[in-house]
Amino acid sequence: MPIFIDGHSSKGLTHEELEKLVDLPPDKFGVTHLELFFNKKEDRIYCVLDAPDEESIWKHHEAAGFKCDFITEVDQVKTEKTTKTEKLAILGQMSSNISHDLRNPMAVIKNSVDLLSIKYKDQFSPGVLDQISKIDRAIFSMSMMINDVLNFARTQYLHLEDHSLMNTITHSIAPIKIPQNIKITFPQKDIVLKVDGPKLESVFYNLIMNAIQSIGEMHDGEIIIKFIEKTNDKVQIKIQNSGPPIPDELLTKIFEPLFTTKQHGTGLGLPSSKNIIEQHHGTIYASNNPTTFTITLSKHIERLLSVDKN
Repeated sequence: MPIFIDGHSSKGLTHEELEKLVDLPPDKFGVTHLELFFNKKEDRIYCVLDAPDEESIWKHHEAAGFKCDFITEVDQVKTEKTTKTEKLAILGQMSSNISHDLRNPMAVIKNSVDLLSIKYKDQFSPGVLDQISKIDRAIFSMSMMINDVLNFARTQYLHLEDHSLMNTITHSIAPIKIPQNIKITFPQKDIVLKVDGPKLESVFYNLIMNAIQSIGEMHDGEIIIKFIEKTNDKVQIKIQNSGPPIPDELLTKIFEPLFTTKQHGTGLGLPSSKNIIEQHHGTIYASNNPTTFTITLSKHIERLLSVDKN
């Protein structure tokens, strides 16, 4: 679609409120904000827009109570954001292909390790069995990295079934070796939701691994998992940890692709988790005091997905 630039008063909107407009899906007029430039001194906004035509932009702004001073079509606006998006699309496709090809040899290794641990268990010393267990955990960790890439690069069909949130979390951390200095507290009351179980397990795995790495092994720490039923047919899942807070300037960046503060990993764990939650029509965000990741899901996800199909 054509690219346009327009200008109008900000009507007192803050920079933070304006930033939320970027990256939203096209509105009913087919208009998408690609970039916003805010001149606080003159109280003006300059928008870079993707739209079907100029008339759509007039209608878009009129519906929001704004009156444009000008609208100009441009041949191409190559912003830093659009360039990054193009590069990520190429990287995503390439990573997806590589990850898909890695699945078969990973499955062979996994089956071989399982065969060793089952068939020859009585013939191995405890030390060898411990090494096999470490290999098994490493294979699982690599499989989760592959899943992160595929969940980020591809929007896949959700297989919705009734799942116990408690069981889903328990399955997600089963392959993790929990350090002795960390205590995990689970909710007393379970909740059953219609979700894609394996995908949600991937989300919980990423969040709990992040919590374990945040706490570290130097001091005693705790991870507290909470399920909260809201009055608006929503369920909140909170995963708190006693590790250091996330710097305020990074609270939103941690969900950006390839952004990581760790020496290891793909930088896609949290972005892929966000992608999975949003496929479920949910939300996820991070906060501090204590460090908490909050997931909100609907009790009626299947209804929301059926609306999408229609």
